[in-house]
Amino acid sequence: MNVEEARQLALSLGNVEEYDHFGKPAYRLAPKLAGGKPGRTLMTLWLDERHAVLMLDVELQTKLIESNSEAFRPHPTKWGAKGATIAELNKLTPQGFEQALRAAHTHAQR
Repeated sequence: MNVEEARQLALSLGNVEEYDHFGKPAYRLAPKLAGGKPGRTLMTLWLDERHAVLMLDVELQTKLIESNSEAFRPHPTKWGAKGATIAELNKLTPQGFEQALRAAHTHAQR
């Protein structure tokens, strides 16, 4: 898995838009109405580090880490304590990353 594949997968989910988040490409739910407020962020890509930060809740984060502690870990900030999860792209299959990204997409819709 690489960052371009992660980007393409995020944009393929539907109702997702790319935007700049402090110099990093990020992905959020698109506004429901033209000119409306955008939805929640589901992922930020860290290009140089070659990982993604997925916005999950703590329960989803715990499940991912338990299933693959080599590829997933909490973000080392207060956001990590709230569910922000680092996904090491080079340690994931496309299917494994897609499953985690879909969880973040579903979580963003709540």
